[in-house]
Amino acid sequence: MSAETENKNFYNHAMRSGTMLGILWIAMYASCIAGIGSPIFSLFFLALNIASPFYAGYLAKSYRRSECNGILPFGKAFTYIFVMYLCASLLSAVAHFVYFLFMDNGFIMQLLMETSRIMEENKAQFGELSTELNKSIEQFLAMGTKGIVFNMFTSNIMNGILLSAIIALFVKRNPQQ
Repeated sequence: MSAETENKNFYNHAMRSGTMLGILWIAMYASCIAGIGSPIFSLFFLALNIASPFYAGYLAKSYRRSECNGILPFGKAFTYIFVMYLCASLLSAVAHFVYFLFMDNGFIMQLLMETSRIMEENKAQFGELSTELNKSIEQFLAMGTKGIVFNMFTSNIMNGILLSAIIALFVKRNPQQ
């Protein structure tokens, strides 16, 4: 197999795995939104959030087993996992954008404004936390839909870089000397 074909297979496999991870993230986001009104969905969101890096590791290990004959150096493992996280981030960013554009109808913004109002009313109880939270909410509201989605996307990328390095340490297998 040529190096070009091997590279193409590597990225195709990483993108397929990233798509599966992205679907998990979309389910996680849906359970987060549903969890605002239901504690069981909040618990489901928490479980999916914890399971996500383990699932990424599982996908990388299955790639190592099926495509690499059990050998996956750290650099290649890191790249594979990062491409997987990049694809998942892109897919979830599209889902976030669609949600905010067509389904949200101002629900999140209204919830944040209500939270800000409650914090302001109970300023004596919350003290400086109330002021800081209100500033954060105002900044969030000022970003708009595109800004919020871009912020979530970049946050996923930054977390993906960190998690890629950590997961790659567990997934890597060097050839026997």
